[in-house]
Amino acid sequence: MTARYEENPQRTRSEPSLMPLSPTAPIIGRQQELTLVMSHFEAAKGGHAHVVLSVGEPGIGKTRLLDEVALRTAQDGAIVLRGGSSEAEGMPPFLPFLEALGQYVQITPLDHLREQVATAPEVLASLFPELTVRLGDLRVPSASPPEQARLRLYEAIGGFLEAIGTAQGLVLMLDDLQWADSASLDLLCHLARRQSHARLLLLGAYRESELAHHPALARTVAELSRQRRLTTVTVGPLSAHEIDILASTRLGAPLSPEASALLYGKSEGNPFFAEELLQGWFE
Repeated sequence: MTARYEENPQRTRSEPSLMPLSPTAPIIGRQQELTLVMSHFEAAKGGHAHVVLSVGEPGIGKTRLLDEVALRTAQDGAIVLRGGSSEAEGMPPFLPFLEALGQYVQITPLDHLREQVATAPEVLASLFPELTVRLGDLRVPSASPPEQARLRLYEAIGGFLEAIGTAQGLVLMLDDLQWADSASLDLLCHLARRQSHARLLLLGAYRESELAHHPALARTVAELSRQRRLTTVTVGPLSAHEIDILASTRLGAPLSPEASALLYGKSEGNPFFAEELLQGWFE
């Protein structure tokens, strides 16, 4: 069960899709990064939840790395859910979780859904109204102080995620965390702390250059590091050889050595920029 998003440094929000994951071309490079992420996935399947954050500049391939992990973990039998943050104004709190879990609520068989939300369906319905649509009228929880209500919601979401991953493991992907709201980041920390024995891999991505401008994200990274729940995967430029492979793959024929060197120099190893240059040259 997957939702796929394409990386674009200009994007504000990607619309969800339940189309099968089928990248148009094999991933180029990134074998060390993939090995590291997949090792944490194997640990998560054994009941050792962990947070892995993919970090890099716009267009460098963070989302392509997430695509590949989603494909491989889904092939291994895991449930893969995915959502992203947005820089657009007026977006609701918890947007990455709303996107990822909202889709899951809509398409999961009713008997499984009832079992997975059994501990707190009313609390979850306050964030996911799709539950009321699918399960019928649910009693509205009594009013409580905001801090208590927030804790109940966090606990309910954690229990829901743990239940989803019980059988096959769960990979929850949270893209574009450089635009994440504070509530989503607080929830991420809560899940890392409270669901530490869940079969859950929390896999996120953010732009490294934005960290200094997002105090809540910086606090989250520091807190996850303090909890020893965080692994950071830095996605850097591709090598000249890898850019040459990218060009040959996209064009169906090798570039001349001169054109290949020019492409690498102009793109500085950034795959998105390299593809934009190739498209411009082709046109």
